[in-house]
Parts: sequence; C-alpha cells; structure tokens
Amino acid sequence: MHYDIAVMPGDGTGPEVVREGLKVLEAAAARAGFTYDLTRYDFGAERYLRTGETLPDSAIEELRGHDATFLGAIGHPDVRPGILEQGILLKARFALDLYINLRPVKLFPGVETPLKDKGPVDVDFVVVRENTEGLYVSTGGFLKKGTPDEIAVQESVNTRKGVERCIRYAFDYAGRPDRRGKLTLCGKTNVLTYAWDLWWRAFNEVGEADYPHITRDYSHVDAIVMWFVKNPEWFDVIVTDNMFGDIITDLAAMIQGDSEWLRGAT
Repeated sequence: MHYDIAVMPGDGTGPEVVREGLKVLEAAAARAGFTYDLTRYDFGAERYLRTGETLPDSAIEELRGHDATFLGAIGHPDVRPGILEQGILLKARFALDLYINLRPVKLFPGVETPLKDKGPVDVDFVVVRENTEGLYVSTGGFLKKGTPDEIAVQESVNTRKGVERCIRYAFDYAGRPDRRGKLTLCGKTNVLTYAWDLWWRAFNEVGEADYPHITRDYSHVDAIVMWFVKNPEWFDVIVTDNMFGDIITDLAAMIQGDSEWLRGAT
C-alpha cells in the first residue's frame, strides 16, 4: 500500500511532536511494508503573522486529495485566540467532515501517573468525541455589543445524523476484540434537556436495535471527571459531544501519565 500524507507541523510544540511522529511513521512503514509520500504545508501562526492567511479554500481542496493529514499543535501568544483555531482547525474539520475525534487514554508500563495506586491495568479507555457539531459550530451572535445591555448567544447544534453516526462509531469501537464491550454515554441529561434528550434517545435506540451485545452505561459529565480520578478502571469506551469531549480528555491526558512533566512538577 502507498499513502499520500499531508504534514502541517503547526506552532509551539507542534513541530517537535510531528518530527518525532514522523520517526514512528517511518518505523511503522518499514515493519508493515507500506510506502508513503509527504507533502508539507506551513499553515499556522508564523504564516498568519507574515501573510494574514489561515487555511485558504485551495488548501482544503489539496487536503482532500491526500489519504491523511498529520497536524501538530495550533496556537501562538501573538495571535488573538480563535483566529487560528477557527481559521485552521475548525475550518478543516467542518469542510472535510472529520466527525470523529478519537482519543485513546492509556497508561504505559514504567510511566508515572498522578493517581495514587493506579497502574496500566486501571488507565486504559477511549473517548469518542463528536467533532463537527455542538457549540463549536459558532451559531449565535451579539445584541447591543459593547453596551451595558450586551447579550451574547452561543447555540449548541446537534443533528440526529451527526449524533447517531458518532454513537454507531463508538458502539463499533467498543465491540473490537481489544476492548471490553462497554460503552458509556457522557452527558448532562438533567439540565441540558434538548440536546441530551436527543443523545440519550439515539444512544439507547441504536444500542437496543443493533448492539445488544454491548453493555450500555451513562454518566453526567461532572461525575465522569470525578470517576476518572477515583476509578478510571470503570471505563472502556466513552462517547460524548464536542465540548464535553474536549474538556474530559484534557483531564484524561494527565491521568495517563507524563513522566517528564511529573519530574518537572516535583
């Protein structure tokens, strides 16, 4: 097999991480017997500061022609928050319909975790985050902006199609031989009644009809962050919306361990 891969190192630690990731790709290719070509793009803060350009439509069309895009971190202290994130990350997600944000959380042997008495057998789960809907679609606006009576509205957009395809992906993932056959829906059904009524119904309808062999579970988002710290071993695969998935996986990134960070923090 041969693959055409776009490479966008991005900003900050992005180029460093991408550089190491390409070493992994080279080793994987040698072991698995595939070949690849790399096309590098410089979209990020430096280009924006130099030209005022984020991610033009022509670049989106070029990315469509690749088998994959390897993207590093995006963001820079000299660029106002939101410009690069919306102009590069969100634009690519929406234009290319990248609807699954898959985030494995695994503590490897020999790596320390901030959690007391937890090891690799305890921290091994996957978060499936819906990636093209929710609050990130930037639907809303201002009324009387800049006045004492200012109103800001930010709406969460959830479609049956978007929710169901994410849920089905998560059920399929939970059924893989390397998982434990349990899927947890992370939401807030008690107060976010419209969006999470849709998620709840889709989760149970799809599960009952097509995935009866997968154990279904539910947790409020505020409870799940507590259980991540106290009992991470309870979780196998978690499915959630765009915003909640973004938040809970930042905590998950810490509990899966980072020995360099821990040494620097002691």
